[in-house]
Amino acid sequence: MINPELEIGQEVILLHMEDETSIPPGTKGKVVAKSVVFGDAQYTVKWENGSQLAIISSCDLWDTPENMAKRKKRVQEIEIKKKSITEVDEFERSKKLIKNIDVFNHFNMRFLNQYLKMVRESGIVNMFGASPYLYLGKDRIEHEFKYKDIHNEEAFEQVLENANQAQAEMIDGVINVLNSEGKEESLENINRYIQRYAQKVLLNYMHLF
Repeated sequence: MINPELEIGQEVILLHMEDETSIPPGTKGKVVAKSVVFGDAQYTVKWENGSQLAIISSCDLWDTPENMAKRKKRVQEIEIKKKSITEVDEFERSKKLIKNIDVFNHFNMRFLNQYLKMVRESGIVNMFGASPYLYLGKDRIEHEFKYKDIHNEEAFEQVLENANQAQAEMIDGVINVLNSEGKEESLENINRYIQRYAQKVLLNYMHLF
């Protein structure tokens, strides 16, 4: 499982760190402190390249050498013995998360994951259909639920308060993707990409949480 819980003194391998280039993916380190910040697990790590930066569960990706060795062995066993569907699903889940790692490079996943938690707590939608709420914005969401009963009014108000920022973060992320691909920042491209990447953001959230 990606982002396992860690203990002080445990070895860890970085898969992705948000907004940080000094510690490349694959760098190993040792946990020297751990805490919980705004509901997210945070581990301070002394990395093998001399850096000492924290990893945060909502926006960074990591694994342990033990888990990676077990996963490799399990994949071999699955291929040979065709293990149970649960084991296959766990492997596929991790593989899809790593495949979508570009989302972590271009989007503010820390905020978007927190926003999706608000959507989940509000109960306004089954999470499998939550991706549009990442880019609809406050006015459209408020209008949609104007005459509907809300399961959790307080959580829904938090969704509304943060909906415009979620929309802005999605647009910024899509523009980052378009720039990385050398494509025009046209309204047509933004509208097309924002739906595709909203689904990717949601899938990564569901894989992690």
